[in-house]
This record gives sequence, structure tokens and C-alpha cells, in this order.
Amino acid sequence: MPQIEVIIDAENKPANLPTPEVIIEQCRIHSSAQRTAINTHGVRLILDDGIYYWVKFGRTITMDEAQTQNYVAGVLNCNPDATVRVPCVYLAFQWGRFGYMVMEYIHGKMCDDSDADLVAAAVQSLIDIKSPTLEPGPVGGGIIHHPFFIDRTASIRYDSVKQLEDHINGILCKTKRSERVRFKPEVASYGLRLCPADLNTANFMKDEGDRIVALDFGATCFLPPSFFALVLYNGDTNLTQLIAKKVKYPESTEVNAMLAASFALVPFGTNEIGVPHELKSRSR
Repeated sequence: MPQIEVIIDAENKPANLPTPEVIIEQCRIHSSAQRTAINTHGVRLILDDGIYYWVKFGRTITMDEAQTQNYVAGVLNCNPDATVRVPCVYLAFQWGRFGYMVMEYIHGKMCDDSDADLVAAAVQSLIDIKSPTLEPGPVGGGIIHHPFFIDRTASIRYDSVKQLEDHINGILCKTKRSERVRFKPEVASYGLRLCPADLNTANFMKDEGDRIVALDFGATCFLPPSFFALVLYNGDTNLTQLIAKKVKYPESTEVNAMLAASFALVPFGTNEIGVPHELKSRSR
């Protein structure tokens, strides 16, 4: 049997929250009955006192996501005037290849395009959050998830913005493009900012008080602001297009070069192009 590795064990978790072993078994029992086209990785479970909690689990659920959501929830949820809130993470653990995030259950309804103004205000609050470290990626470091990369997932963990910049410029050089990126000035001015890269209505809901709740942090990392500018420029969901003119964010002079580098990866189907020599040993 795989070992259980607990990553988050919050002090504010319900006193009667089951053990990881019990949660794994409950997810196995209830997942098939609750699976829908939208919900493929979560189950709603209930405590002895009638309080619901939500478990998100599966091979694609990472502890990077759990730690990022936990950090952002801590920043936002202590502010009653914030335009967005995030479900509290009570417990997060790894069991073999499966990740489990046990969190607060939100009573409410999913957003739709008519909620664009409210979601835009929520996104504004999200992108104003600064990283607690200088390492790009999820909280605590890890693999970047962003549509810049093939399959929306980097192949390398970058310890610094310079390493990320060097790789992107390596792609441009390798594919004989003249553009280059420079993230240092914007990071000096704005820091690394939270970048929600999957802006669709399935990732936002309204609670019973009509407050917006951000739900999914699988494609959310701390990155130079130009990465969020790229998300809005691509506008690959209807919601992204609706909120693009409503959100204020640092102007970027790097988007064209980033687009050129991202497009250059497509014919190769890999992120391995242009990797600096000192990073090649990290490639997955």
C-alpha cells in the first residue's frame, strides 16, 4: 500500500474531520455516484454533525495546487470586504499517485457569462496578490501551469525569473526569432503576481450571499505580470473576452515575444526547445 504524505493539516479544520484513510475510502465509494460532465474529480461528503465538506482528488490533483489555494485563501478570507473568497483547505495529502484536497464546501451556484462584472472584480483581487517568494510557479515552488507551454504545463521547475526568461529567450534563439523577453523591469516594479490562467465560468461560483468564490487553482501560479497579459490577449474562453476590458493590470511590452516563443513550441510538440544547458538535467 502507498504511504500517505500529509502536506496541509490546518488548525481550523472541523474537529470531526475523518482521517486520510477514511477519506480515501469514502471517495472510492461515492465518486461514481457524484461524477458529472463538470465534476470529474470531486465528491461532497458529510460530517456527523450534518456539515458538508468537499474532496477534490485524482492523479491530476497536486500538492502545488493545494498549497497555492491555501495561501490565497489565507490572504483573502481574512478580509470581509474582499470581492472574492476561496474555499479553506482543511487537509491535503498525497497517496501514491493520487492527490487529495479536503476543503470547505461552498453552498451556491455556478457563475455564467452574465456574472462577468462580478468575476472581473474577483479576478482583479486575485491578480493583485503578490508572491511570498521570488520563485515563479505555485507556492513553495514547483511546475508552472500556463497556456504558454505545450499541454499548459512546463517541463522544468524554474528557481528564478532569470531561468524562466533564459528558457523563453532560448526558444526564440533556437527558432531564429529576433524577439527577446525581459521580465526583470516588470518584476522589479510589480513583483510576481498571482496569474489565474484558466478563466472559465466553471471555476467561479456565487455563494448564498452572491459573493464570488474562486474554485480551481490547478492552473494558477505566481508569475511575471506579462503572463496574465498573455492570458487576456489569447482570450481562449468567452469569459476571458468578457472581462478583458474590465480588469486593470500592468501593461506588458513582452506579449509579442512570448507569443512568438509559445507558437514556436507547437510544431515540435514539446517544451524542451531552447532549454539552457544548466537546466537540461531538470527536464521531465
